[in-house]
Amino acid sequence: MAWRISPYLIEGELDNTQPGKVTGWMRFAGMNETVTLSLKGDFHRDIRGAKIRLTGDASQTQPPADAQAAMEGFAVQQVGKVGDITAGLPPADYVNYPYVEWYSDENGRVLIELEPQQVEVIGTPIPACESDPISRDQQNRNMAEFLGTLATELHLPKEHVVCISGGSVIQANNRAAKKRVRTMKLLTQEIRKKLPPLYAQEDKGGKAIVHMKLFTPDGSFTWYITEGSPITDDSGKEVDFHFFGLVAGLEKELGHVALSELESVRGPLGLPIERDLWWEPKTLQEIAPEMFRSPDDRVED
Repeated sequence: MAWRISPYLIEGELDNTQPGKVTGWMRFAGMNETVTLSLKGDFHRDIRGAKIRLTGDASQTQPPADAQAAMEGFAVQQVGKVGDITAGLPPADYVNYPYVEWYSDENGRVLIELEPQQVEVIGTPIPACESDPISRDQQNRNMAEFLGTLATELHLPKEHVVCISGGSVIQANNRAAKKRVRTMKLLTQEIRKKLPPLYAQEDKGGKAIVHMKLFTPDGSFTWYITEGSPITDDSGKEVDFHFFGLVAGLEKELGHVALSELESVRGPLGLPIERDLWWEPKTLQEIAPEMFRSPDDRVED
């Protein structure tokens, strides 16, 4: 539901030393020009009043193969509203890892997720006790406006497209959004470290731990991932990633799926798969107890 451009970030800097305004620049693989930002709003309390330096995984000399196609249409001048921007430091009012989000007048919602070591705080933030948390009501309104616009561009009848945010009903506007649907980074470095290799939990049955949940936001399919391993070519270069877990859709079943397959899936409204950012590990038996009952189990009437 957004331009999720973490894999293409080379470097950047954001400045919130002026209250109510975030400015800065970023460089991305696949783009020749430096992107500049001028946004209304503030960082979260952990870094408000300071600057942050971002270091991405991408390189201009060895860019991801899909970088140019992925960044096509991304405006060089990003003007709009701040979403949630935090380094994930205490007090963690939103998430406990670096999360950079804004709502661009040109491109809609933009999101970058990083690892803690990829963000450097420059300067001294305003003491958290002297600042109020970012208004969730305003952030919900920002998201509602974006979803309303996206729904309009997906050809839902305009008169029926409204979004509910708390007690407010928000009408969709007419800004183009067809280039705003971008796939999320499904497999982060943090998840790679936590995810057991294929067959590591093969003998655990229902006690196997689910480390990642993926879902179609506009559909009924969910993937509960227990393990995974890279797929490499003859030279040893990683070309894909193989997951194993439980898929719940028309029915529930265990099986394998490739990362590339998941990245290509679109739901009924054309939305890509999302990763549950707040997922807490559970066993397969907790998720689908009916699949892991022993023959001796008895159901009481």
